[in-house]
Amino acid sequence: MAHMEYNRRDAQAAGFRLGLGGGDADNSALMRRPTVVVQRQGQRTEPVAESPVESPRSMRPPSQQQAGRDRVVHCRGSPSLSLATSTTTTTSTSLSKSTDHGRPNQVVRFCLRLGYNALLYPYEFAKVLIQLGHEPLQARPFHLALFHRRPRLFLPGVHRYVQHIQQVDGYLGAYRGLTARLAACTVDFLLGDVLLAVLHFGPYKRGAKEELSLKEFWWNLTRDSIRLATAVALSQPFYVVMVRQIAQFVGRERVYEGVLASLMVLLKSEGYAGLFAGIVPRLLGEWAVLAVTSCVSHLCQRLLPMSRNQQQYNAVIIQMLASLLMYPLEVTSACMAVTGAPLAACEPPSMPLYNHWADCLTDLYARGGHNRGAILFWRTVPRIQLRRRQDGLML
Repeated sequence: MAHMEYNRRDAQAAGFRLGLGGGDADNSALMRRPTVVVQRQGQRTEPVAESPVESPRSMRPPSQQQAGRDRVVHCRGSPSLSLATSTTTTTSTSLSKSTDHGRPNQVVRFCLRLGYNALLYPYEFAKVLIQLGHEPLQARPFHLALFHRRPRLFLPGVHRYVQHIQQVDGYLGAYRGLTARLAACTVDFLLGDVLLAVLHFGPYKRGAKEELSLKEFWWNLTRDSIRLATAVALSQPFYVVMVRQIAQFVGRERVYEGVLASLMVLLKSEGYAGLFAGIVPRLLGEWAVLAVTSCVSHLCQRLLPMSRNQQQYNAVIIQMLASLLMYPLEVTSACMAVTGAPLAACEPPSMPLYNHWADCLTDLYARGGHNRGAILFWRTVPRIQLRRRQDGLML
């Protein structure tokens, strides 16, 4: 500790100011000049004391001018200054490294997202089949005296559904369509911001003393909407391939095999319109979630005092509620993605033939299937279907 204090005082005395001292810092050493030892060839060593206030260089004698130059050279080569400079450089470098380390790495987040999708893909496989209305397992009656007046029919949970898929199609069969799913994520990550880069539409930069305003809200909403539309348009062909490959589980077909081969089959059979089947309800649903989340989060930030972490948690909760509200559009998108395909899952009696996505959404509400797959672990048969069964039995 003693040699560190000595180096600090020596650096201050040499005029090296770091700007790190506060109001209580001892700056008296900056008013004094140290005694510098000057040694020339052929002369003896003499201590030269610097005056507090130096006279102009033109008014000094030549010997003092030369001594001043020697002193400057000596101060530049001072070990204490070198140590202080290296310490400052190391400190700034470590601070910059720690700051960069605190920022999220987009590549790492993307790799984690791919691993997350690959790990939980069997559950997404089962969810898509539930959205298409395929229920191979029988419902069982269950009665809760405190909540239900009469017994309800409960369908098996998603975990039991995944076990059934593995029993029928094997362990690898539960990962059918995974390549298309990962391709959609990759395209979204690589090309999702391409339109924003072309338009030079950067994020909103708020001033140091500027508060949250409507201009920032509309700017961010417009920018996020452009980014969302670009990502959905680029990933929709891979989404259609994934849904159709999953739908082949119902009828055991082998029409869509591989990503590129499936895209070529879509082009030959349905043209470019087949690549973007079901894009309208999907885009409307995701944009509605974005708009509702942005509006409610903006109002909460303006009206409720919350920290940054509280704002993030609040946005996640709002997004989950908005997703449940717009979930029927997601079911409609999955059904329209397979409409017209030569598969048993999208033909009567499994599914009616739809000409427009609005007809599909209306039929789903009429059948009580607009929320199929919204809750994966506590699934019940809709009451409207039970009434139709009872009416059919009575007739």
